[in-house]
Amino acid sequence: MRHTTFLLLLLLCSIPLTAQRQLGKLNQYFNHVAQQGYMNGNILLAQNGHTIYQRSFGYADLATGRSNNDGSRFNLASISKVFTSTAILQLKEKGLLQLSDTFQHYFPSFPYGNITIRHLLTHTSGLPDLELYESLIKAYPDTVVTNDIIIPTLIKEKLRLYFTPGDRFRYSNTNYSLLALLVEKLSGQSFPVYLDTYIFQPAGMRNTSCDLSSFRPADTAIVTPHVYGMLYDSVRTAVFNVKRYRYTVYNNDAATGASNIVSTTGDLQLFDKAFFEGRLISTASMKEAFTPVVLNNGDTLWEHMDTMRGEGKGSYGLGWDIFRQPGSGTAVGHGGFKFGLATFYYRNIDLGQTIIAFDNAPAQPFGDVITAAFYIMNQRPAYPTHVRQSLVRLFAQAITQYGFDNAVSCLYTLKSDSSHYYFSEKEMNQLGYEFLYISSFPAHAQLAVQTFMINMLLYPDSFNTYDSYAEALSVTGKKQEAILMYQKSIALNPNNKDGERALQRLLSQR
Repeated sequence: MRHTTFLLLLLLCSIPLTAQRQLGKLNQYFNHVAQQGYMNGNILLAQNGHTIYQRSFGYADLATGRSNNDGSRFNLASISKVFTSTAILQLKEKGLLQLSDTFQHYFPSFPYGNITIRHLLTHTSGLPDLELYESLIKAYPDTVVTNDIIIPTLIKEKLRLYFTPGDRFRYSNTNYSLLALLVEKLSGQSFPVYLDTYIFQPAGMRNTSCDLSSFRPADTAIVTPHVYGMLYDSVRTAVFNVKRYRYTVYNNDAATGASNIVSTTGDLQLFDKAFFEGRLISTASMKEAFTPVVLNNGDTLWEHMDTMRGEGKGSYGLGWDIFRQPGSGTAVGHGGFKFGLATFYYRNIDLGQTIIAFDNAPAQPFGDVITAAFYIMNQRPAYPTHVRQSLVRLFAQAITQYGFDNAVSCLYTLKSDSSHYYFSEKEMNQLGYEFLYISSFPAHAQLAVQTFMINMLLYPDSFNTYDSYAEALSVTGKKQEAILMYQKSIALNPNNKDGERALQRLLSQR
């Protein structure tokens, strides 16, 4: 113990006073947010390629009590797109493709002849996202989507593009799964093997993989994503246990290119270092990757920043988010999200600073926490953590514990306090369906009717609130009332085909 204390004192004495103060502020801040339940994961901060702060918080797996540590492996989610982009740019440097090439040039059966590789990289293709597989999974519920079924599904579904390629920006994971197919075709290697050979190994990333066989329960280094099973639950559970997430965590969680690289904060820093030292692609390719997308009308895309808070604007390049922040210069990186998992990678080019943050039980202020870390790194007061509670969650807990009258009173008392609470039509609709089809509460169907009714009264111009209310009324045998609500929904949205079919079924039963 004396030896450990002596080493700690020796280490502190070797750190400049300014750095010690910064370290103290970071510890103080992260101790606070962890205590508040706003951080359950890993954080790494680096300056000019050198780690200045690295910590782990909370649990890798709540059920077993396994803690997060430096070796915990997280699914990077959409940070994976940075690696796919890097692979494509490597192939471009080898002369195997041009970004102006159409994807159809390499895959003749691909049904959209005017989509280029650049469109895919910049999310300006107009292709559908996960909604592409709804019909397939409805017909075959055990389907697991992999890259090889994407083109056949596009051919079969005959879906129109959301817009002419290049006209707009619309984020779609389909783009990057198609790019993974292109990497395989041009390299002659599987996508995981290519990444390992040309990116992971050169960067020294020994704890990183893109092999879905690594998602075994026996691999205890991989963390479990955690969510609230129901909106009225107060304790999180593994996302794999929650039926309503099956479409994303089972049916749509096996494709590569857009997601599913598994790594550690330390390994991602090794990538950051290798990339910006020019060991993976050239400086010219980096510059191209970090150039904001220009749309067909000549406008450069600028919108809100992803994850980062405060002043600034964001854009998208070739697989990279781009950040322009007053007084802080230009930064690049990428955010990632899966249910029960949030990830973020940020590299400020002008300041030489890197932030890597993973959380496997993400709370609302994830972006606030990251921004606060950036501010502290730059001798600024921590960005304030602002949390607004969900009124739907409070309503759910009140109605299940104290009854409908108490829940409504709580809702209407707090609804005007928008600085501390928020109300979401979508969340309320979700709660109604949890009561209607999933909940085991006594009289759960009646709870659904009451929930949908309140949502309808609060959003009288939304066709969907009437549609959902009608469905619950129908399930509980109130057919005449359901007919009236379906009619109202269809009047607001004549394209509500599902509502029209449900209405006709009820009318035929008269």
